[in-house]
Amino acid sequence: MSAIVSRIGIILLASAVVAVVATSIHPRRIPWVQNWSRQVEAQAVKQDIKVIPLAVALGIFRSGEAVFIDARSADHFAKGHIPGAVSVPFEQFDELFPVIADLIDSGRELVVYCSNRECDDALLLASNLREIGCTNTVLYIDGFDVWQKEGGVTSSSPVDSGDAVPPEGDGL
Repeated sequence: MSAIVSRIGIILLASAVVAVVATSIHPRRIPWVQNWSRQVEAQAVKQDIKVIPLAVALGIFRSGEAVFIDARSADHFAKGHIPGAVSVPFEQFDELFPVIADLIDSGRELVVYCSNRECDDALLLASNLREIGCTNTVLYIDGFDVWQKEGGVTSSSPVDSGDAVPPEGDGL
């Protein structure tokens, strides 16, 4: 019995090694082998979603002409976010639709962001917004991590800063 288990283990290990080597040299690699930092941006461009870097996002923030939407979890939002941002975690898009509808109706540009370039929640949220006809959506690609690292203004208190908060009852 133990000889059979050993052989199965060896076969599985050999298969895994062959798979990793094959995907590493194949021109159409599995994404986990590649650098993810440009994957989200490439998908946004492919979907015709405008992508903006930190410098542009800071300018838009200073102008006060846009609404920033934080696609990260409510826990991450509570720990820190861009002041005035609205927390709309991608996973709660449907239940937070009343908040989203008000934002769309505002006519202001919607700047959607996540944690960093590898986080695709902002892209998924921007895609959903585009699907329902919201064409004034842009993706701030560098995310909150770079915003904070580069000295962008941050907030962790939705009440004191006037930040919008999703409806109660959903753990937010």
